[in-house]
Amino acid sequence: MPIKTSLSNSDIEALTSQANNLRDRLIVSFLWDTGVRVSELLKVTIGNIDLEKREVLIPHLKRGIHKVCPVCNKQGGRRIAFCSRCGSNLSRVEAVGIEERSRIIDIGDDLVIQIKEFLSGEEHNPNEPLIKLTRQGVYEVIRKLSEAAGLGGKIMLNPETSRRHFVHPHDFRASLATDGLEMAKNDVSMQKALQSKLGHKSLDTTSRYNRLTASSIKNFSAELREKRKKK
Repeated sequence: MPIKTSLSNSDIEALTSQANNLRDRLIVSFLWDTGVRVSELLKVTIGNIDLEKREVLIPHLKRGIHKVCPVCNKQGGRRIAFCSRCGSNLSRVEAVGIEERSRIIDIGDDLVIQIKEFLSGEEHNPNEPLIKLTRQGVYEVIRKLSEAAGLGGKIMLNPETSRRHFVHPHDFRASLATDGLEMAKNDVSMQKALQSKLGHKSLDTTSRYNRLTASSIKNFSAELREKRKKK
């Protein structure tokens, strides 16, 4: 199996075709269409979904926002190693705090149809989770479908770290971000829309997904060859 830096539409079709129940197929489609984090998917309730407007309220709960120096009480970032005030080593200090926010994102027609099909046939409490699984349960669903679809093994490559990994739920988010940035190019308004969809507080965070895709590299190489031929 060739190494991949992102998932393609054909990969998603292969994963979906291997799902033998509506729940697993919905998990794949929801992650692909929305690019939400697994933690966000599991917080979506029936009441968060407006099928008429084709919108979903995505609750976001982020833990570990900052560190507090035990010596001088100076607050710093969650990844800070040393206190900027007194120089104390904070590598073993746990980040604390809870940040709550939410966003409304649109969903595609195909996903709307799948949600309707998944919820049909019985009454549902608005506070009931759409997907009743644990985080590990979602990981296992994706791993199982990947292997059945011929996408098993450590076929995913992180171009920034050169590390390889199995198909992971976050790869759906990364693929949406990469494709979105490739489409947006230098259009700031489109980049902002992508930032909002992904729930990033900063556009810089969104830009971290600006990885070169195989298609963009091929296009560049083709143009470069043509230009060199004309010299």
